[in-house]
Amino acid sequence: MPTGKVKWFNSEKGFGFLSRDDGGDV
Repeated sequence: MPTGKVKWFNSEKGFGFLSRDDGGDV
């Protein structure tokens, strides 16, 4: 799993987005 800051996370659906250190989104 890529490391970075969490942009948002939906615990109900069990997924979210990370702002990765390289600038990309997951």
